[in-house]
Amino acid sequence: MLETIIGRFVKSRTAAQLIEEALLLSVALVALSLLVGGVESILKQAGSFTSDIWNSISSAISNLLNSTFHW
Repeated sequence: MLETIIGRFVKSRTAAQLIEEALLLSVALVALSLLVGGVESILKQAGSFTSDIWNSISSAISNLLNSTFHW
């Protein structure tokens, strides 16, 4: 009798641990997806910033050469 009660307690304890680990895994996956989304957004902004700087430099050089040599 006592053995069956302890057996049920141990089985329910294992199920609770599995549920806890599944919840922790789902939280970790959500956090990872948010991190990847944030990194992707930062990379897009950095690419846009670099492109804008390159266009500004190209435009400045073009304007300088055009005004200097009157193309």
